[in-house]
Amino acid sequence: MDLLVLNPVTGKTTGLDKTVRQVLRAMTRSRVPYCVIGATALAARGFPRMTRVLDLTVRLHDREKAVAVLRSEGLRPATPIEADGDPEPMVVFVDPASRVEVDLLIAAGDPEWTVIGEATRSKVFGASAPVASLEHLLILYLYSNQPRHWGDFATIVQSGKADLKAAERQLRGMHAEMLPGFRRRVREAQAPPAPPKRPPRRAR
Repeated sequence: MDLLVLNPVTGKTTGLDKTVRQVLRAMTRSRVPYCVIGATALAARGFPRMTRVLDLTVRLHDREKAVAVLRSEGLRPATPIEADGDPEPMVVFVDPASRVEVDLLIAAGDPEWTVIGEATRSKVFGASAPVASLEHLLILYLYSNQPRHWGDFATIVQSGKADLKAAERQLRGMHAEMLPGFRRRVREAQAPPAPPKRPPRRAR
């Protein structure tokens, strides 16, 4: 986790650790069921990737309480909270002190509901919080179309530390139609394509 505290280019502190501790302790005090997902969860599980974002997910019916908690900690919404009367599926907050972003994913169902219910507590910058397991992160990344999440998916698979069969069983109970895509992603991660050959040197 220490790798996320300092910017490798500037050497300055990112402020991520302070904001994360503040937000997670506030969420825990509120008793709103939630879970840490995304790159911060990946780092807590042993695979740090540079980020200045804390990703959280809550169930739809806990949305208002979660939004109130983040606002009470001084975070400011950077995206609309309501759109034409319907709740936004993602509300982005920013800590004005650190400029760290907190992305609140509002989940209407699985896979996030199961991830929230089955998350185990872990230390995140010294704060105890429910964190998605590697198996759950694989499932969440399967639903993403962001290239960095494809890379995170491959990192977990290649580490050999995730129970791929357990992840399949979980996915079968949620959305069995996603299993072929999951297996294809796993195969691609286990046997990535060879890099292109270097062109021959030009004669000088």
